[in-house]
Amino acid sequence: MKFLLIPLLLTPCLSFSFCYEPSPPWSKPSKPMVPWCVNEWDNTHTCSDWEIDNYNYDIRNYNYEVDSYINDLQNYLYEAEDYVRCEINNLNY
Repeated sequence: MKFLLIPLLLTPCLSFSFCYEPSPPWSKPSKPMVPWCVNEWDNTHTCSDWEIDNYNYDIRNYNYEVDSYINDLQNYLYEAEDYVRCEINNLNY
């Protein structure tokens, strides 16, 4: 039995390689809505402190989601490069 496994283990892995096709990130983060009490034209507001704090919290979360999305896109790019290399190697062997 050992003699049958040794040749199988010594064969190049490229001949048995399977290329994993990456999938892109699911969705982009959505930008929070400006509160109704903000006048963007005059750059003034009539909002309560709670509304302003809540909006600032939403903006912070949005920024974290954007950073995460950028990281996911970067990982997708790396995985796509690996996929292309794998497909090219499969064509060469």
